[in-house]
Amino acid sequence: MPRRDPVIKIGSALAVVLCSVSVAAQALVSVQSSVEPRQVAVGQDFVYTVTVLSLDAPNIQKPRPPDLDGFELLDTWETNSVSQKMVTTSKGMDWQKQTRTMFNYRLRPTRAGRLALGAFEVQIDGKTHTSQPLVIDVAAAGSRPAAPSAPSDEEDLLPPGMGFPGMRTFEDMERMEEEIFNQLLRRRGGGALPGPSGVPPGAGFGGVPRPEPQLRTLPKNPNEAFFIQVEVDKTEVYEGEQVTVSWYIYTRGQMETLDRVKFPDLRGFWKEIIEEVPTIQFSEEIVNGIPYRKALLASHALFPIKSGTAVIDPYKIKSRVRAASQGFGGLALGRPIEYTKSSQPVNIKVKPLPVEGRPASFTGAVGNFDVNAVVDADRVVVGQPFTLRVRFEGAGNAKGIELPAIQWPQTVEVYDTKSESRFFKNGRSYKQFEILLIPREEGPLVIPSFDFGVFDPQKGGYEVRATQAIPLQVQPGIPGAVPPAGSVTGAEAPPAAPSPARAENLRGDRLPPPVMAFQNAAPWAGWFSGLPFWVAMYLGVCGVLVVKARLELASNQRRRDLSANFRRRWKIFEKTEKSGDHRKIGAEMLNLYYLVLGGVAGEQGASEEVKKVLERIPPSLRRDFGDEITRRIDVFQTMTFAPEETLGDLKSPRRLEKEIKESKNLLTALVRRLTESQDEKS
Repeated sequence: MPRRDPVIKIGSALAVVLCSVSVAAQALVSVQSSVEPRQVAVGQDFVYTVTVLSLDAPNIQKPRPPDLDGFELLDTWETNSVSQKMVTTSKGMDWQKQTRTMFNYRLRPTRAGRLALGAFEVQIDGKTHTSQPLVIDVAAAGSRPAAPSAPSDEEDLLPPGMGFPGMRTFEDMERMEEEIFNQLLRRRGGGALPGPSGVPPGAGFGGVPRPEPQLRTLPKNPNEAFFIQVEVDKTEVYEGEQVTVSWYIYTRGQMETLDRVKFPDLRGFWKEIIEEVPTIQFSEEIVNGIPYRKALLASHALFPIKSGTAVIDPYKIKSRVRAASQGFGGLALGRPIEYTKSSQPVNIKVKPLPVEGRPASFTGAVGNFDVNAVVDADRVVVGQPFTLRVRFEGAGNAKGIELPAIQWPQTVEVYDTKSESRFFKNGRSYKQFEILLIPREEGPLVIPSFDFGVFDPQKGGYEVRATQAIPLQVQPGIPGAVPPAGSVTGAEAPPAAPSPARAENLRGDRLPPPVMAFQNAAPWAGWFSGLPFWVAMYLGVCGVLVVKARLELASNQRRRDLSANFRRRWKIFEKTEKSGDHRKIGAEMLNLYYLVLGGVAGEQGASEEVKKVLERIPPSLRRDFGDEITRRIDVFQTMTFAPEETLGDLKSPRRLEKEIKESKNLLTALVRRLTESQDEKS
């Protein structure tokens, strides 16, 4: 790479600093990323740093990390620094404050190769900024990565004191210069140049570009004040295959208000939110030769749950717009007019998953997934539980994956199974099962391998992945040993008798009887013995009791209302049950669960994740009912949203009857416990 003249470099650096000063009042922000050390091996820690540089003190939220596929997050910490320098302003010399916030992440690579570390998203003053995606070369475990060389002339270090804090080389200065230039372009309505990593601004999440849409709707009338455009990356997919849809608003005038009248229902899809913007940000775009201002409304990942035709229904917006008009002296804005517009519906052709070639181990994975299984214990002991973690991870919706059948050895007992899942904005997801196992005999124990069927929509066929068998050696239990916390044991042992030494201490010398002593009262003590003090105290206590009584009466009324609402809603549900439609039954059961949970939490209903709602119910109810409620809700979510081919016996009449009966008993017991506990307090 040819070296630049130092004078030119320093001149460019000074231009960056002067440009930074000129836009200081506009809260210029730069987000950079760095890695130390740059060469690592599998199992070797390294530090990834996201640095936010600013000419003022903006409101900076903690970065949102991307999918850390191939890395293990060990630790995070944050450092801040502030520096000041004298600059020339329109009012003369003044102090300018520079802030630097560094978010550090200690990571450990879990496999060798060229691993991509996506962009971190940082919310700064309500706007989203992204760091540069990086590619890291990871050597195999046990090998020595190439030692980092000392800074050479090619690195072009900055002179001391030049640039912002955290800048070491002219390359850092050039990156900052480019970012400043792009920000200035955006503020003037122009488009930004591609970033140093080759990823254009807004090109997607985690450094992954948005898929090129196959369908982009256009306005029927080019003279409309505004219109809503729908972009869809695919119009023909398989069941469970991802469809990425985005809604944009285009306007030629000045929008004074914007009201989202109706969001699409998206029936027939499993929905994952990629982005829903609270405040819209406009950019310039030309459509059919006409200049518009464009802003993103929302972007979702959709997964059709059954074959046929699925419809992305309209997104409706109401807005008051001042349209541009030709007046004296050029363009002018006319009077505001309120319009209501809807996006065009989009039909998605959904093909059924092929029956031919479908492996028995297929449980709903549509996409490109891998599976691995690990045991968390270094030492396995008879009668003491250990955890087997099975993780499905890849591109697609892992939330619909169920655990395949596993042929467990006779010497191990499956005590409990829990799962968690997450969908990332870049289209990747994972689902992890934690299986609690209890060995019953000492000696060799092999956790068997199992197959996992995946349908790859790109290839149009099934593939089979497999885990590795895990050999273990079960050791005999130590007599008298105390099981670890969380172990599953039999009846509790009686409390141990106190030791002879402790018994002797209990029989030892006793303290002498207390001696009462009197002191003269303080001068201010007489005020508390006066009548006004006790009258005020009495009135205060009465007020507290009245408020408490009202709160308890209101609480009792909510409990009674919950019991009545539950009985009423269950009678309505019985009509749905007779229809035998497992989709409707699953949806209504979810509504019943959230109705009861919202009432128990002291709310009219619940619209959040079940884990967040469970955190607000009484601890005793959460301890006794929380796990079972979570498991039941997972069952009915799968019944409602999972692809038809993956439901298995979930849609059979016998299984439906069993789930409904057990759910009714569970919800009835929960409402009864809540009422009984309130009656005891009363």
